[in-house]
Order: sequence, then C-alpha cells, then structure tokens
Amino acid sequence: MKKFFTLTGISIQKLMYYKTSFFLNLLTPFLTLAGQFLLWNALYGLQGAGSIRGMTRQEMFTYVPIAFVLNNLLSWTTENALSREIRNGTVVARCIRPVSFLSQAVAAFVPSLILSVLLRILLVEVFSLLCFFTTGHFGISWTRIALCDFFSGALIPVSLFPGWLARITYLTPFPYMVQVPAAVLLGKELPAGLLQTFFLQIFWIGVFLFVHWRLFRRIRYNMNIAGG
Repeated sequence: MKKFFTLTGISIQKLMYYKTSFFLNLLTPFLTLAGQFLLWNALYGLQGAGSIRGMTRQEMFTYVPIAFVLNNLLSWTTENALSREIRNGTVVARCIRPVSFLSQAVAAFVPSLILSVLLRILLVEVFSLLCFFTTGHFGISWTRIALCDFFSGALIPVSLFPGWLARITYLTPFPYMVQVPAAVLLGKELPAGLLQTFFLQIFWIGVFLFVHWRLFRRIRYNMNIAGG
C-alpha cells in the first residue's frame, strides 16, 4: 500500500511540473461544459415542449454536469501519459519499478476508484499499449476519445439515441463509464436492473483486465531495451 501511495505522489508531481499546461488542461473542459449548457438550452427553446425524449430541461441540466464530472475525472494529460511514455522511451521506468504495470496506472487515480472510472482506466491503458505497434499515438488517442465521448453519453445521453443505436451502444463498455452512473444518480430507468448493470460493469472490467494482460505479456516478451 505504501508503494501504491508513493506512485500516486509521483503522478501528482508529474502533473504539476508544467503548471501552465496543467491549468490550461484544467480550464479547457469547462469551456466545453459551457458550450453544452448553451446548446441544450437552445434546443429546449426551439423544441417548445417541456421535454425531449422524456428528459425535461431540469433533468438535462442535472445530467450534463454529472456526465461532465464522470467524463473528466481523467484529464487529457493523465489519460495519455502511457502513450507519451511509450513514444519517448520513458516507459522503461514503469518496467523496472517493483510494482505491477497496471497498478502504476491505477495509482494515479486513487480518489476516483469507482467501477466506471476503473473501467475507463483499463480502456485507456489497452488503447495506449497499442502505441507499441505504431509510430505515433495521436490517431489512437483521438479515436478512443471520439468513441468514449459519443457512446458513453458524455456528449448526448444514450437515452436520446434512436432505439436501435441505444441497444447496440449498451452492448459496448462505453455507457457504463458515464451514462449508467449518471442515470443511477438521477434515478432514471436503466436498460437492465441495477444488480445486472453492476455485474455488467464487472464483466467489462474483467474483459479489459484479460486483454491488458495478454497484450502486455506479448509486448514485454518482444520488447528490447537499449542503453544503460
């Protein structure tokens, strides 16, 4: 446990090293949040009715900040840390520490250890490991961000999707990161029972743990470290 909290402290120090970048990364999501409020306010104004697909203006304005918080518990800086370390070679430091590779990623997010965030950490780590097979990480990062933001319900609640698209979305891990926790907090109906939803989150966590283990095992076996 002491090693775990030591790694958490190291992660915080890394974030604060470039203070200007840190505060800009902190500010940018709030501009997006303001834009979402303006967008939904305009849509409800144009709609004229009191609700859109069963969601009232008040419910939407409650959903938006909840989804914002869940979606931004991991910042751009922390999400792409592993990708950058792979590209610049500093990933070697992770390999030689006496703590498992994945634990070092989780240690950076101790305050956020809830199922939805743990699932996202695993998803980010799996996508980041793909950088070992590429010459750049921006394409992988932006693809993951686009998938997560849209299908998780961070931009548009999944409950507003067309029926066929919502059904497909709930077959993926994405809505269990934002839409489902937000729906639970708002007391909205879930596509499955609460207990079943809980087990689905655990199922996806298990899937990504297995994928991460298999992928990292292959990478570690074929990785050559040069230099002293």
